[in-house]
Amino acid sequence: MERGEATHYNIFKLAQKLEMEGKEVIHFEVGDPYIDIDEEINEELCRRAKMGYTHYSSPYGIDEFRVAVSDYLKNTLGIDINTDNILVTPGSKSGLEMFIEVVSKEVEDVVILYPTWGTYEWLLKYHGIRFKAIKTQYKNYWRPSEDDLTQIENMDFQMMILLNPSNPTGLKLDNDLMDKLVDIAMYKDAIIVSDEVYYQTIYDENYIEKYPSILKYEYEYGVALHSLSKSHAMTGYRLGWITAKKEWIDKMVKIIQHSYTNIPVFIQYAGIKAIKNLEIPKRLRTIYRDRTLYMAEKLEKLGFRFHRPDATFYIFAEVPDYITDTSEFIIRLLRDELVALAPGNSFGGYDRFIRFSAVYPKDKIDVGIDRLVNFLMKWTK
Repeated sequence: MERGEATHYNIFKLAQKLEMEGKEVIHFEVGDPYIDIDEEINEELCRRAKMGYTHYSSPYGIDEFRVAVSDYLKNTLGIDINTDNILVTPGSKSGLEMFIEVVSKEVEDVVILYPTWGTYEWLLKYHGIRFKAIKTQYKNYWRPSEDDLTQIENMDFQMMILLNPSNPTGLKLDNDLMDKLVDIAMYKDAIIVSDEVYYQTIYDENYIEKYPSILKYEYEYGVALHSLSKSHAMTGYRLGWITAKKEWIDKMVKIIQHSYTNIPVFIQYAGIKAIKNLEIPKRLRTIYRDRTLYMAEKLEKLGFRFHRPDATFYIFAEVPDYITDTSEFIIRLLRDELVALAPGNSFGGYDRFIRFSAVYPKDKIDVGIDRLVNFLMKWTK
């Protein structure tokens, strides 16, 4: 990797190379919580596989899982969703990709709030769809300003993608701001895709029932993405769902039928076991909050500037002034001290920022921070 090439992908690739050489890398760049899945979930997966649930099934997802999802949304968000509007997917990314493919002929321009997850931009480019970036600012707590809202009102677009809470900032959109964004899109009859993967990680448990899911607006062109990757630490299971009007669900099913056929049935039964246990996201929420705020205290003492997150396990921090080349800093930190960070340019061109992921227990966070401190001492000499 040459100087100046610190992209998220390249950092992860270099980290893997170093690990193949036998070196222990601290992965502060990933979004995979290092938490064991509840044993009852793994046991259910094995039990169902041994019972013979290893054959083809409905591309929509088995009825039992879709009913469980409907119940889960009712129990956590107070929303009544018909199972005809739920499609089971391998994580949320595939749901988004299939949806974009289905609407690509009617969508030319998409509004995205930045900083945000890089997958949206990549998928839109792949399908030849233009995206219009609204680059929010640190000084505004990464929320669109009144000028930003006016800019969106004056734009011509057919779809808006919202990520709430945010990856990388860990901040949630206030309900009144969500109302304004939805009103603008609804006035234009634009599709609203709401990525809600992180809603169960909001630290304030009492707020979750007030969370402004796009599904609460009962908007015909509203689409919600969900998965169990973060709420239940089931990243490797690749299990999620997309909620949309039946016409779109039926079109996406055609893609599934001619690609991966269906989600393995034994995985779906494990998913039922997971989402019926509402204590799991509560427990993980506490772990995420404690780890993230613990890391935040350490980083603040080192001169990194950021808004403390109110959800997720991410911290989107501006580097201290004495770091003049963020890409060089990230690459050298990985090579010299074996600590991997996600560069801000991977989230929309925020070159002075770095995303830290508090995915480890506190003792291992300490190891990574100690390595960072050692490197900073050398950097400032």
